[in-house]
Amino acid sequence: FEDLVKANIPLEGKIAIVKYGRVFRGLKVKRAQELGMVGVVMYTDPQEDGEVTEENGYETYPNGPARNPSSVQRGFAPGDPTTIGYPSKPGVPRQDVTGVIPSIPSIPISYADALLILLSLNGHGPRASSFNEFWQGGGLGYKNVNYNIGPSPPSLQIHLVNEQDYVTTPLWNVIGIINGTIPDEVVVLGNHRDAWIAGGGADPNSGSAALNELVRSFGIAVSKGWKPLRTIVFASWDGEEYGLIGSTEWVEEYVPWLSDAAIAYLNVDVGCTGSHFSSAASPLLNKAIYEATSLVLSPNQTVPGQTVRDIWDGHIRTMGSGSDFTAFQDFAGVPSLDMGFGRSAKGAIYHYHSNYDSFHWMDTFGDRDWHYHATITRVWAVLALSLIERPIIGFNATDYAHGLAAYLDSIKDSAANSSLSSSTVSFHPLEVAIVRLTKATEEFDAKAATLRWRIRHAKFSWWQWLQKAKLYSDVQKVNEGYKYLERQFLYPEGLDGRSWFKHVVFAPGKWTGYSGATFPGLVESLDEGNPEGVKVDPPFS
Repeated sequence: FEDLVKANIPLEGKIAIVKYGRVFRGLKVKRAQELGMVGVVMYTDPQEDGEVTEENGYETYPNGPARNPSSVQRGFAPGDPTTIGYPSKPGVPRQDVTGVIPSIPSIPISYADALLILLSLNGHGPRASSFNEFWQGGGLGYKNVNYNIGPSPPSLQIHLVNEQDYVTTPLWNVIGIINGTIPDEVVVLGNHRDAWIAGGGADPNSGSAALNELVRSFGIAVSKGWKPLRTIVFASWDGEEYGLIGSTEWVEEYVPWLSDAAIAYLNVDVGCTGSHFSSAASPLLNKAIYEATSLVLSPNQTVPGQTVRDIWDGHIRTMGSGSDFTAFQDFAGVPSLDMGFGRSAKGAIYHYHSNYDSFHWMDTFGDRDWHYHATITRVWAVLALSLIERPIIGFNATDYAHGLAAYLDSIKDSAANSSLSSSTVSFHPLEVAIVRLTKATEEFDAKAATLRWRIRHAKFSWWQWLQKAKLYSDVQKVNEGYKYLERQFLYPEGLDGRSWFKHVVFAPGKWTGYSGATFPGLVESLDEGNPEGVKVDPPFS
């Protein structure tokens, strides 16, 4: 939008036709409204699909793996804005939503329907290719679309109506608990079960199937006499597609308990749309993810015995938003992860949030033999049990410190483009703090490793109760250190302009949404040229 303003393209009073991609859909509507536009029409361009397109000779679904031209990606803009920061229960006060939810209509359409609009723009305004790298590409050139910016001639008008019923209605989270020996150490496993369409073959049912299998398997173990060391909470969330409402309201209601007891939140939203494993996580969980994927065989056995970890590149993304981990990580400070198998480079196109996200698509193209469904379930189970059953929580604090150092390095690169002078911005206090944290976490992880050795080799006689008590006390102290580390990065006042987000290291990007931003308050202050946001409160020692 800023590029259009700089190019003197008139926006006020216009309707924007917008591609999905790069930036969260709701933020596109937000910015269009701020600039005086009166509506947004959004479509998925085949340029997102790489090689697997109709232009390249692939048949479209259901006859082939390419995107069906009539596929429409649904999605929400904002979440539930009436009870920000507290649970939405019957009778609670509701906040005014003026200025919080969009006041302009927006609607998703297919690229087949977008064609008429795009062709009508041919010859009007500059071409997208004349702008910077973010405007390049477009997968409808073979349909004679020139990707002119517009505005359209006065003779072309769009009649845009999006009728919405704004109602308050019940949502139903389904929560199951297996009580552990240690009641104040809790691991939460979650998936949402609501879908944009009747079916939701991948989103969410591939993840829901995995969750149901975990519940069934753990239930069998309990029936045979097993009691976990730590308490397990299974959560089937409602209302995820309408702004993560089910999980957010639950976290807001139980945040005192979660702050005291939660070890981790393990989320599987879309369990499978292909064969490529991916994960986003708090750095505390990195080693646990690597270990779990190293213990589970991959369905791809081109090399006999190879594991999920052997095939995966090992990249773990930073936490952003877009699924039910958001409230746990960004509001409550509970170390979280999200994982699943996605589309490989030449895999069939997944029809995200459309009517074609169906059992038929999954059975025909997504996971024909359902092996990857079973595999994500095994990875989830192994990872969960490693956190539930081991006396010392399976975290690595040094990975967190190393992550902070890497995040700061990336910020230094972007700071060079800030309007703030170099004398205004000093990274020295953060650098010193990260060095200190690295030393402390290395010592802490070494202490935890020593404790693990002591536990494995401990042989106490019955009268050595004092030594047993000392070992138990040492284990408890280490586990408390791991449990509360993430919470130390919460700032009660929240981020500037986004007070609900409390985490100073991780948040969804202010103008990206789904993708994670690191040190978000600092980055946003640099981007906006805000000297107050980068000021260090003295004294710093």
